Amino acid sequence: MMRQLFTAVDIRRLRQQGTRVLVLGQAGLISPEALDVAREAGIEVHRPGAAPAVPPSPVALPPLKAVARGSVSLQPFGEGLATPGADVRLKDVITSDDRTPMAVGYMSLARGEFPWTLTYDEIDIVLEGELVITRGAEVVRGRPGDVIFIPKGSSITFATPSSTRFVYVTYPADWNK
Repeated sequence: MMRQLFTAVDIRRLRQQGTRVLVLGQAGLISPEALDVAREAGIEVHRPGAAPAVPPSPVALPPLKAVARGSVSLQPFGEGLATPGADVRLKDVITSDDRTPMAVGYMSLARGEFPWTLTYDEIDIVLEGELVITRGAEVVRGRPGDVIFIPKGSSITFATPSSTRFVYVTYPADWNK
């Protein structure tokens, strides 16, 4: 049986002739470059009797997850870091256990401030009160509905003049490891 090899030159010639479909014989061969040129030219390549390509199996996505704010019980956090009398609480609600590279949680701070160095990127969305983030001479104040971005490697101080509650989103998810 005689084999026929199709090259990129052959495909370009077929394109000039207006060919839209190339049917290879049982022993026909086509070079990888020719396949690329055919794809770019819109020429379909078929091999009779060949098994159809098996589509890749879909990746199993993690389930959707909703967290009701009222169902979250914040736990004390950062004992010994905050100024005396400050009350810092948080709760991670979406973690790497949820098969995601990001984490989400709730945090509250009352009466004070505490220092922190981030080994991850963080976005804070203020829900209540006023959140003050200080990094060196930079000061950002967030009020309900405001979004604050804090890049990885930042040494900051979380603070509030009275109290605040916010949602944090971190990347990567395992911010506390």
